[in-house]
Amino acid sequence: MPVPLVARRADALPRGQRQRLILRLLRRPAERPARRLLARLHPADLAPLVPLLTPAEQSALFEVLFEMRLAARTLRELAPEPLAAVVERIPDERLAVMLRRMSSDDAVDLLESLEGERVEALFAQLPPAHATHLRNLMRYGPATAGGLMDPDVPRFPADETVAETLERVRRLAEGRRLFYLYVVDERGHLLGIASLWQIVSAAPERRLRELMSPEVVAVRVDTPEEEVARRFGRYDLLMMPVVDEDGRLVGAITVDDVLDVVEEQATEDIYRLANLDVQDGVTTAPLRSVRLRLPWLLVNLATAFLAAGVVSFFQPTIAKYVVLAVFMPVVAGMGGNAGTQTLTVVVRALALEQADLSRSSRVVLRQMAIGLVNGLVTGSVLALAAFAWERNAALSLILFLAQTANTAVAGLFGAAVPFGLRALRLDPALGSAIFVTTATDVIGFLCFLGTAALLLPLVGA
Repeated sequence: MPVPLVARRADALPRGQRQRLILRLLRRPAERPARRLLARLHPADLAPLVPLLTPAEQSALFEVLFEMRLAARTLRELAPEPLAAVVERIPDERLAVMLRRMSSDDAVDLLESLEGERVEALFAQLPPAHATHLRNLMRYGPATAGGLMDPDVPRFPADETVAETLERVRRLAEGRRLFYLYVVDERGHLLGIASLWQIVSAAPERRLRELMSPEVVAVRVDTPEEEVARRFGRYDLLMMPVVDEDGRLVGAITVDDVLDVVEEQATEDIYRLANLDVQDGVTTAPLRSVRLRLPWLLVNLATAFLAAGVVSFFQPTIAKYVVLAVFMPVVAGMGGNAGTQTLTVVVRALALEQADLSRSSRVVLRQMAIGLVNGLVTGSVLALAAFAWERNAALSLILFLAQTANTAVAGLFGAAVPFGLRALRLDPALGSAIFVTTATDVIGFLCFLGTAALLLPLVGA
């Protein structure tokens, strides 16, 4: 039959083609071909399809996914905006079933996206123990270790023997992957860690207390998620225990949860460098995108008037030496690019804690020196090109001086602005690009046109 053949071939298609194929099949009355294809695709490949569907098609898709027990796993892959739109149309009874099928951390992420009244209605439909468990997780906040962790981590008593531990590991391995064994005392305090290799190779009568390593990299429940991600990277971990303020083991974070955090932080930094809101995406409604982007554009417009004011001050000089207008964008553009390079390096260093306020003066001077050297080189190239073009030595000298000064200033502001924002307890990426670009435009025009106004009349150019 042709349909099974299509289903078999769907696995070999690129992801985008598979999504379009399912989209066409879902829009047909028959569901069976779509079910066969859906069963072959990972939820991460289904999630990008959802924003392409109409509300009715989304409801039909999740109706099928719910029956196939794929709806919960697909919901966890959705971005916040399509997730909110889909969840709004799912009845509470069905959503409660999905919450029970999700891992605790994914269920909390979903609940965080809902209104308070609906959260309470869903809690009422969950088993009391499960609802209490989710409430406890939600109190830590989504951007903390407590919000990231899975509280269902196995705990192994320190006085348990290797034989007893192996028996428990066999039972637990049916439903989870165990990387490490966390050893606790009778009150639940984290004492140490033991690897499976240690347990398997030890004598059956030995106790975990004798095998465990007391050196454990752990985080508290209130540790920010950025710090959690840094510790995973620093110590190359697959899993990290989470403890409360008394040192009791309350959960564990796996590396896949941290990868999501790293991706979110990288996206946030990129967006903020471009003065964008992280809620803005290619599927965002046009009017919403306008509302999210317009405020910073207006700020940028206001700062642009500063550069325009500098240029207007030298209108007589530009009118007399029209050739200056040709090279003005070159000086400003090169300064802006140099500033963006420095800004990117410094913001990344601050995000990774490779630099702090105590070393800010050293970093700023170093970046200014780099800008100065780059300015000398690019200024020389620009001066030679201008001389070949205009045969005007005075103009070449002016361009050399302006380019050198502007690139040095770009290094200065590209480093100083992020440190200044950090000192004010603001995100170093927030608005930095506007301030740096404004500084390079204003100072670039001032150096170029000011030098021209002084030198060109002297040489009679």
